[in-house]
Amino acid sequence: MKRIASLLLALCMVLALCACGGTPSGNNPSNPPANNSQSGGQPSGNEGVGGTAYPNPLQDVRVRQALWYAIDMDAIVDGLWSNTVIAAHKSLVPEGAWQADGLTEYKYDPEKAKELLAEAGWDGSYTLKAVYYTGNLLDTITAIKGYWEAVGVKMEFDLLTDNLTVLLWTPSPDGVKSGVDWDLCFAGTNALTLGELYNRHHSTANNNSTVLWDKDLDALIDKAKVAVTTEDQKAAYDAIQKYENENVETIPLFYIPSWIITSKHLDMKGNAPGNDQFCYQKNILDWTIDRADKTMYTNTGAVNALEHTATNPGLFWHQEIVFDRLLNADTSLTASDGMLAESYDVSDDGKVITFKLREGVKWHDGEPFTAEDVKWTFEYYCTVPGANTVLTDVINDASSIEVDGNTVTFTFNNPQPNALTVFSQWSVLPKHCLENVTPENFAADTFWQNPIGTGPFKVESVKLGEYTTLVRNNDYFKPGTGNIEKIYMYPSSDAGDENLITNAMADKIDYAFCKDSSQVQQVQDMAGFNVDTVNVTFPRYIFLNMFERS
Repeated sequence: MKRIASLLLALCMVLALCACGGTPSGNNPSNPPANNSQSGGQPSGNEGVGGTAYPNPLQDVRVRQALWYAIDMDAIVDGLWSNTVIAAHKSLVPEGAWQADGLTEYKYDPEKAKELLAEAGWDGSYTLKAVYYTGNLLDTITAIKGYWEAVGVKMEFDLLTDNLTVLLWTPSPDGVKSGVDWDLCFAGTNALTLGELYNRHHSTANNNSTVLWDKDLDALIDKAKVAVTTEDQKAAYDAIQKYENENVETIPLFYIPSWIITSKHLDMKGNAPGNDQFCYQKNILDWTIDRADKTMYTNTGAVNALEHTATNPGLFWHQEIVFDRLLNADTSLTASDGMLAESYDVSDDGKVITFKLREGVKWHDGEPFTAEDVKWTFEYYCTVPGANTVLTDVINDASSIEVDGNTVTFTFNNPQPNALTVFSQWSVLPKHCLENVTPENFAADTFWQNPIGTGPFKVESVKLGEYTTLVRNNDYFKPGTGNIEKIYMYPSSDAGDENLITNAMADKIDYAFCKDSSQVQQVQDMAGFNVDTVNVTFPRYIFLNMFERS
């Protein structure tokens, strides 16, 4: 009851503020020159904002710690999420084998928060500017706003809907000035590897828009990148967690599962659901549908364009089934057998991976698939703004990518424990369609309005914001035993599927990937649907922008 009471108090404070006009929305005080503190620890003596000694108050670790202590996440999880998610108090990594021991637990302690803010010199004059892009976080953010108001911290927030990669993840150009125009971002990472949580905090990461360049943190991340054995990886990520737990580079909020919704019309023929943010072997050509038109209805269709593959390799269905990868992955996302690669070999030292490609594979436009497509794709991916760092960290370490007929050999400078994961997740792209597209224009190129792949389904028609249809690729190298001839995709985005319930009620959803617990609860109450819960490493958390905003 105390938890719910604290949540109600926080919400009441926000409502009272709104009745009085809310928090100020005018310009914040201009920032003086940065001290570019590397440790985030103690003030340097430079004049700052909000009463702190820093040009950005979030550079003071005590302010960051105070913000975490001021949130009653247990009350939010209970009162707003009906305990369908798990509160996080220590790390981006959920409790279990991969969470480090000995971490500080940031349980709700408003008095501790006030004490830290007072030590930092916080005077309450600075208004934190926050952004978010997932609609189901609105109530959570509103509650956090109330908790922070209770300790003297003001926040205003806005929903972002378009061009998220640029608006959210443009890195600092010099380690001092910010590349984005916000203090806080409420977001999440459905992590393929633990490196995806932490590599973005490195000073060289192409999506580090928040964490101050820090040579000590860089060294810890660099060590994890080349840790091959499970024991070495565990030790390396434990060290990063301890460092970030103390310095609070982010504020973990809660861990959320994902859900797979299937209808009575669909038979997946024993194939298990997996982490649908990424690619795994669904064997979709073996699935059957009992609809007379042999059409399967799903979500993740195009809103403004079909999403490219460089950032989220399998979040949207077309990324998985219009395109192919070199390798398959199982439901645990572990690389398994060949896909476009007929076979592959890894050297004993882990530095050389050789792929023998399938012969006779064609792109959907009839052009032959070649080894040059593979070489060009992975070289190009590393130049695309916002490309996933799991991918770029591996490929950027390649000393060479050599083509010899139908064979492609990747040679790395260091052992690459995530290399097979990369080759099972990132699609090979058609060089002949994209080689003249600059990396900066990759996401916006017209190719993504009607993309061409080698996969089991090909694009039939796209009406942006209304529907996307895919049809079976009868020339695919694996024919399959199922009867699905067409896939009808309703538009939805990474932020969610606002029409999922409407389409389910109209019997027009057969398979859906969902990250919204409230929608899942509604579907569970409907007849004719099955819901599978998939536990994934998916923390929702607050990115804290410590660079100087102009």
